[in-house]
Amino acid sequence: MKTGVFLIVILVILSFSSCQQNQVPLVQVIPEPGFIVEKNEKPFVIGEHTDILIPDSVMLPAATFLQSVLKTNLPIIFTNETKQKKSSILFELDTELDSLTNEGYVLDISKSGVIIRSAGPQGLFYAVETIRQMLPAELETMPLEKVILPAVQITDKPRFQWRGMHLDVSRHFMPVEFVKKYIDYLAMHKLNVFHWHLVDGIGWRIEIKSHPELTDIGAWRVVKENKKPWQDFEVWKEGDDRQKYGGYYTQEEIKEVVTYAAEHFITVLPEIELPGHSEVVFQCYPDLVCKDKNNNPLRNTGVYCASNPESYKLLEEIIDEVLCLFPSEYIHIGGDEVNKSNWKVCADCQKLMNEKGYDADDLQSHFVNHFDEYLKSKGRKLIGWHEILEGELSESATIMYWGGINGVADYLKKGHQTVLTTGSHLYFDHYQSLSKHEPVAFGGYSTMQNVYEYEPVPEDLEPEFASLVMGVQGNVWTEYMENPQRVEYMTMPRMAALSEIAWQSKGKKDWEHFRAKMDGLIQHYDQLDINYAKSAFRPNIGFVLNADTKDIEVTIESELETEIYYTIDGTKPTPETAVKYTAPFSLSTSATVNAISVKNGNVMGEVESADAILHKARGAKVTVDPEPTGKYKANGGYTLVDTDFGGTKWGNGKWLGMLSTDFVTTIEFDQPTEISKIGYNCIEETGAGIFFPQELQLSVSNDGEKYVGLQNWRSERDLSAIRTSNSVTRTIEVDFETTSCKYLKIKTIYPRVPNSGVFIFVDEIIVD
Repeated sequence: MKTGVFLIVILVILSFSSCQQNQVPLVQVIPEPGFIVEKNEKPFVIGEHTDILIPDSVMLPAATFLQSVLKTNLPIIFTNETKQKKSSILFELDTELDSLTNEGYVLDISKSGVIIRSAGPQGLFYAVETIRQMLPAELETMPLEKVILPAVQITDKPRFQWRGMHLDVSRHFMPVEFVKKYIDYLAMHKLNVFHWHLVDGIGWRIEIKSHPELTDIGAWRVVKENKKPWQDFEVWKEGDDRQKYGGYYTQEEIKEVVTYAAEHFITVLPEIELPGHSEVVFQCYPDLVCKDKNNNPLRNTGVYCASNPESYKLLEEIIDEVLCLFPSEYIHIGGDEVNKSNWKVCADCQKLMNEKGYDADDLQSHFVNHFDEYLKSKGRKLIGWHEILEGELSESATIMYWGGINGVADYLKKGHQTVLTTGSHLYFDHYQSLSKHEPVAFGGYSTMQNVYEYEPVPEDLEPEFASLVMGVQGNVWTEYMENPQRVEYMTMPRMAALSEIAWQSKGKKDWEHFRAKMDGLIQHYDQLDINYAKSAFRPNIGFVLNADTKDIEVTIESELETEIYYTIDGTKPTPETAVKYTAPFSLSTSATVNAISVKNGNVMGEVESADAILHKARGAKVTVDPEPTGKYKANGGYTLVDTDFGGTKWGNGKWLGMLSTDFVTTIEFDQPTEISKIGYNCIEETGAGIFFPQELQLSVSNDGEKYVGLQNWRSERDLSAIRTSNSVTRTIEVDFETTSCKYLKIKTIYPRVPNSGVFIFVDEIIVD
């Protein structure tokens, strides 16, 4: 760092410490800038005599962007002057700021003008994005008579070089105009990589001129009444009189998007799937499917035959055209969830494996490494999902990790540069609130606060492995996002939380400050007519059982700042008739809690409800044998008597999950207790392999040794019915003659579904 810059930064740090004492900072920007100094002088007023000064055409994108932000016709003047003119906005490229990287900047606003400095044009552009959020949101759509900027100095730079958002357009095709709007959203949040998931087993979305079949056939699917478009692989072909669904981007449209992204300093990362997720390819070219020893084609599992030279030839020809369209340093090759079953029986693949001494994982590496070398020969780099590490991956390959938070450190220790798209926090197809009013999502649960509080680099990770983290990315898989409006709903405002992870320095997070800043950004969303989710405004009703009194402690909170009103008498709350929530309260009898959130006088969304049920087993000792499966342990057996129901989202951490096993739940009461019924609260989503129980077997005991059977419950459903992606909760009620017991045992029998694992999820056992 140059001496002058060093002194500036030290002064900024000292001044920033003092300005933090202000309760309401003048600058509330997302992502949070590195250092802000509020000056004790009048603001700068942008008027008709204000000029935009640039010494070089490389600054033109930032200057023209500033024009559009200000909604004015301020002249852009090329000048060699290094001294600022009064009432001007001066852009400067300053090599002395190289320590801030090309994306960092210094924004200096005084009463006489503005100076924007950076080591690169990217930083100038991001400085304008900062100015944009400092201005009234109304300026997004209309000019204002007076535009005022507060007198501040901001020194800023990003934490990570890779700050990405992904968009799956294979399951649902998204029009070019929305893709460009999506790029606008990334730029607004200072994100710099657009990962375009153009290809998957269900749809091919990029024109390949040497292989037109890929879009003539692969871009279209047959519409079926009983299945969603992404659930069936039957392609539509010319001459079929059935309705078709899909679409693709011409190469000219691809170029248009890439150019548009570059103007916003965003790199477009294309993804071309290999060796798996390619079912649609083999409907175009069936000869590329593996064959058995009699040369008969095996089942289409979506995986290229790794021993067939034509597989490599086709993909090389595709990649050659992709490279002409996308100037990105990296090309994403997928590589995830490869079904290797065909390779294990394919005669030619078996021959290759025997010759090379490979197992199936090694054969995958053989395939992936071929394209790593091919891309290197073209001056590019390979990146793929973390499963490409199966086998012996080339050292030069880069990883995109999508697993859970607990696996991050282990994967980084494998020694590859890595982009973290951690599935537990950064999958924006997951539910973002527990409300039953949320639209159907793929599963999982990740609120805006979950996203914000995610720390990418594991604590205590050795520096040599921590340095491998290139950055972070939010993933958007569109199974349940059939149109642009739903994509907006699922991505924002969580994209704002992602931007803070990606940009802000480690250790500087402040959730309360962030949620206060969101008010301003939400106003910009409103002006831009973005269909952002109101989930963060919803009242979240929480129950905690008091271990001593056995009363239920009730909390009602929303992620973003709102006023909350509630009732416990079953009536619909309104600001005029309900109680304003100010602190947790207790319930000693069962009740239904209804709540609403109010912001600026407007009710934000629907009434949220939760039943507080003070049943006889609440707080009892519970054992579950065997233990719940994997990550579905919640709070162990206590989960079933904590009175805090899991709601309609089985992936939210409030459900116990058991995979393909019968299990026994034993409830031990504090003293012999008279009981006459149970309610077994469970959830079903057959498309995800989650079913209601087949049978419940009840028995009681007073000594924990000798048990007497009670009334059993058994389902007579036909399980051969088609699977659905709808989640349904149910309380299975079992009545029996009143009996006194100290122990209640419930054996859960899971349904045997052919060729399928079966999950049972249960969140509460109500005993009365």
